[in-house]
Amino acid sequence: MWYRALLIALLLALAGCDSPAPEMWGGAMREVSVDGSRFRVFMQPGGYRVEAHRVSVEMLPSKVETFARAYRAIELATGCKVVAGSLGGDRAIVTARVNCRLPERGR
Repeated sequence: MWYRALLIALLLALAGCDSPAPEMWGGAMREVSVDGSRFRVFMQPGGYRVEAHRVSVEMLPSKVETFARAYRAIELATGCKVVAGSLGGDRAIVTARVNCRLPERGR
């Protein structure tokens, strides 16, 4: 019986892996490819924050290369420049601030 609860919990956790942070809900999302890496870039509606989720499967990607690609993906998706020193996160989700206000609603 306990294994069903564990399976359900695991499936719910996996379903949340590609979801943006709550402050990004309702904002635009654009999918961008940079040098073989694919990202979904989520934008804070009416704000300055973004999240780039790497959705391509890559074996042991370099953090430096992933951040460089995410930086470019964010600029391509938003049309804004990334604020220097604002990149954070890991190889799967990179967060940043941009220098221009993002659209109020998605698309």
